[in-house]
Amino acid sequence: MRRTVLIVPGLLSGTGSDSFLRQKLPALSALAELGDIRRVTPVPESVTPEAMFLGLGPNSVGLQQGPLTVSALGFDPPERSTHFHLSLMSYADGIASTPSALPTSDEVDLLLKESKRLDTKLLTVLKGEVFDHALVWESLGDLETTHPSGLLGQNIGKLLPNGDGDVGLRRLIDDSINLLSSLDLNERRFDQGLPPFNLLWPWGQGIRTPVPNLALRRGEPAAVESGSMRVAGLTRLAGYRHIDRHLFGRGLQTKFRKVAERALNRDLTIVVVDAPMELRAKDKPEELEWFVREMDRELLQPLLDDCLNERDRVCLIAPGPVVPSESQGMAASAVGLSLSLEHGVIGNNVYPFDERSLDERKIPVQDLWALVDAAITNSDQP
Repeated sequence: MRRTVLIVPGLLSGTGSDSFLRQKLPALSALAELGDIRRVTPVPESVTPEAMFLGLGPNSVGLQQGPLTVSALGFDPPERSTHFHLSLMSYADGIASTPSALPTSDEVDLLLKESKRLDTKLLTVLKGEVFDHALVWESLGDLETTHPSGLLGQNIGKLLPNGDGDVGLRRLIDDSINLLSSLDLNERRFDQGLPPFNLLWPWGQGIRTPVPNLALRRGEPAAVESGSMRVAGLTRLAGYRHIDRHLFGRGLQTKFRKVAERALNRDLTIVVVDAPMELRAKDKPEELEWFVREMDRELLQPLLDDCLNERDRVCLIAPGPVVPSESQGMAASAVGLSLSLEHGVIGNNVYPFDERSLDERKIPVQDLWALVDAAITNSDQP
């Protein structure tokens, strides 16, 4: 049986927000009428909530951003090493910021080629993409670092890494400013009044801890589609294959039709679409409304059509609205919803797939990770 699990954080509105699911969405309406609807329990706070997207229980994985980034980039450093996410930022007059424009691929190649000169016996810079790269420290210790969001508009001198190994990290940060600022690329940007690409900032440190090999546990491979570096890194460690993240572009550029075509040519696919959460965070309601319509037409409709004619199972999961937590994980602020449709099993659901069903006590409740696991393993849903 072909199975497709589609997880869309941010699809449901929070309290007092406009619902984009009550517009005319033919595929979603048909799925709701024919399928099995459930409420999804709030996602518990977790360092790696993405593990639940793969059908793993909460707190079964405890990987920080750094190890996930290093894995996503395809690197396997020595076991006794600490991994960092390395953000490319701007620095001028003692203040850090995020560049308003994206560097070109050629500019990224140049910047990271020069940055390799910062490597030492213990520190190794790993090239990623655009603003997201990685750093490996071949040692262990207790460190405190600052997330880039806490750096914006601040004097970085008061927010430098602190703890074991901080001398090397502070030197890397200082040397990155001096090295990259002197490049012709950044001198031109300075002259044009543009933010330079001249600061490498390490954060999200952690070690790589074991992750269950899901391909062995479930006895079959799976493809995972998402635009998330975190999901990509976790997928690789779990023994699944993460597909090219560029299909998801940046927000509105998601190529839904291509995602659907690829899913319909595999036995098992997990798709994570997190653009709605990003659009909500940026308060872009018109773009979000358009995005939901496109997802209904270009992704849900092909999956629905195939499920009605072929031996398929489709599971759509919309976790409850989420808020950031102090531990860099996420905690849900409300329950979510799920829909499952299987070929030959036609239901007669009377509840809409939108916020009106969140408080409907007659609808069964199930954990997100259990819903994913049930859809993947062909087990009957409780």
